[in-house]
Amino acid sequence: MPSSTAEKQKYSSHPEILDVQAGKKKQPGWARAVIWALLIFSVINFTLWRLEDRQNANAKDFYHGTGSIDLAINAYKSLPEKPTVALLGSSLIMFPFWSMDLALDRKSRIDIFHHHRSVALEQKLQEAGFEKPTVFSFAIFGEMVSDAYIYLNEFLKGDKKPEFIVYGIAPRDFSDADLSSPMTTNTFKRLVNLGNFATYSDLYLPGFQDKLDFVLGRLCYFYGHRWRLQQESNKALEKAYILSGVHEPEKKVSFENAGFMMFGGEKERWKSSEDEYTRRYKNISQKEIEGQTAFLKRLISVAKENKIKLVVLNMPLAPENRGTLPPGFYAQFQKEIGAVCNQPGVRFVDIGASNEFDHLDFWDTAHLGPSGGFKLLPHIVPAMQELRAETASSNSAK
Repeated sequence: MPSSTAEKQKYSSHPEILDVQAGKKKQPGWARAVIWALLIFSVINFTLWRLEDRQNANAKDFYHGTGSIDLAINAYKSLPEKPTVALLGSSLIMFPFWSMDLALDRKSRIDIFHHHRSVALEQKLQEAGFEKPTVFSFAIFGEMVSDAYIYLNEFLKGDKKPEFIVYGIAPRDFSDADLSSPMTTNTFKRLVNLGNFATYSDLYLPGFQDKLDFVLGRLCYFYGHRWRLQQESNKALEKAYILSGVHEPEKKVSFENAGFMMFGGEKERWKSSEDEYTRRYKNISQKEIEGQTAFLKRLISVAKENKIKLVVLNMPLAPENRGTLPPGFYAQFQKEIGAVCNQPGVRFVDIGASNEFDHLDFWDTAHLGPSGGFKLLPHIVPAMQELRAETASSNSAK
């Protein structure tokens, strides 16, 4: 290290020598640029995730977003005590139980997404001798079997586990052309994260690449939203292309807005429903439903582990709906699901093709209206009574 003024002057034209000798080697310019770029990227990434979390917490898109999921979770957490019955299922459960309660109280203004109980079922249970029965609905629009398993595994255990679960199913809960995998549902996206990833990774993400993709998607906002960003970019480009006048789009039928119609005339509702399920049942097959059937087996296993009695209700479908399925599919579906549910602690109530339900009992080809809902109750309550008696008999034999 230079010590004299003469030596310092000698090296003044080469300051980098002084830096090395003084142990102060400077970082190259590209390294500083990389560090700054990483810091800026981290701040942007963190900010975007925080904004999305806040958006999800205040979600108002109950039909297609995650808003109804948060409503159900918060309502369940606020219950003062565990319910007698928890309902699981999609809108096939939501609509009839909501509409029955509206029929009982015509002054009620509660909407379907804030409705998380069933006065109608509670009254029927009380008539059957159940003491102070309470019902909570964890039914969510578009709920698949893999989603129902998450709700059971995350919330319907411990101090608030119900005595019974009534789970309404239909073929759409096992195979939906609009959902390419169990990871694409709103429930999975909202409730599975890095915190509980280990619990669900082997079930939902069996391959190493799947697991890696999930982790990267949760760490990097842009990677996790790449498909959405690409889709929005394509839409913007297409719109600009059309506005330029170079291209005149062809008029065609779009199913984008087809779905469960809460309002509208009967003919419109039924036509929309037929279109919807024709699309959702596309390419459905017995092999296609095997993945979700595995989740049903898991759901049954978790319910039994927690000593929860389970009623699996094969929901009524109008002939027009069943007619959109491949020939012979529905009968085989009934047979296979019935076999899975044929075990102690479980009752399979198969009224999917029952002649008891006529056209006037349906809101559309899949959803029961209030009159159809009231016809459900005499099938549910006896199954619950049988399970109670079975459990009592088993306990007394021990």
